[in-house]
Amino acid sequence: MLEKFFATEPNFIFTVARLVLGIVMIPHGAQKLFGWFGGYGWSSTLGFFSSQGIPTLIGVLVILAESFGALGLILGFCTKLSAFGIGITMLGAAIFQRQNGFFMNWFGNQGGEGYEYHVLAMGLAFILAFSGGGAYSLDAVFSEKLK
Repeated sequence: MLEKFFATEPNFIFTVARLVLGIVMIPHGAQKLFGWFGGYGWSSTLGFFSSQGIPTLIGVLVILAESFGALGLILGFCTKLSAFGIGITMLGAAIFQRQNGFFMNWFGNQGGEGYEYHVLAMGLAFILAFSGGGAYSLDAVFSEKLK
């Protein structure tokens, strides 16, 4: 079982996908976890989620996925789990923001941001959840040791 969890192909394309998704997601996680990059931090983020009817447990999982999951992707550690968490988080965010339409709010003429970014993140997460971390990942190191 553990072998399948860490299994990955030494493919550089998966490495690029992993790093891109991790690097893009980690600032979002840092906003929610620490209040960095203009974010509100742990308690205020949970308060916002609660005010929107999102249960506290789901809010905690979102913060953990976007912060520690993104870090896991950057390091290539537990890539499949990290990608799954981020993918589910992005699915929830897309559903949450569906009323704003598909497109980003480039010109400020919509009620908020669309969900196109979320779809892209879900696509990358889906690939990584099935492929693993690729070359230059901690998963590849563990996978080799488990053989």
